[in-house]
Amino acid sequence: MKNRMWSDLKSDFSGSPLVLGVIVAFVVSLLCTLVMAGIYTWTTISESTLPYTAYTINAISVLFGAVFAARSAGIKGWYYGGVTALLFSAMLAIVGSLVDLSAAFQLETVVRIAILGLIGSFGGMVGVNLKR
Repeated sequence: MKNRMWSDLKSDFSGSPLVLGVIVAFVVSLLCTLVMAGIYTWTTISESTLPYTAYTINAISVLFGAVFAARSAGIKGWYYGGVTALLFSAMLAIVGSLVDLSAAFQLETVVRIAILGLIGSFGGMVGVNLKR
């Protein structure tokens, strides 16, 4: 550890791109949710648009998480992006079913997870091609 710079130590860290992607997706989801909560609170936007807003926030979060995961991995962007999206959306579905027992896994939930997986695969392909 003698005379080592921070950049050298940072490059030694070999964290999982999937964990990074899921964390980024959750952070983006939290930030977007806070922004939208403020918008719904201080404007006259109807709460009937809330489900569409939630779907959009999930899609944006998955896209950012997939881009970061694939960029971190540097290879197999579609794989890292898709798996990141599947992990994120499965965690959301599990937490959602714990909060509301009637929201157990249904066909609609599986379709939503598959769509987010495709969005994540696309984000991964974009992320792997971004320059570091």
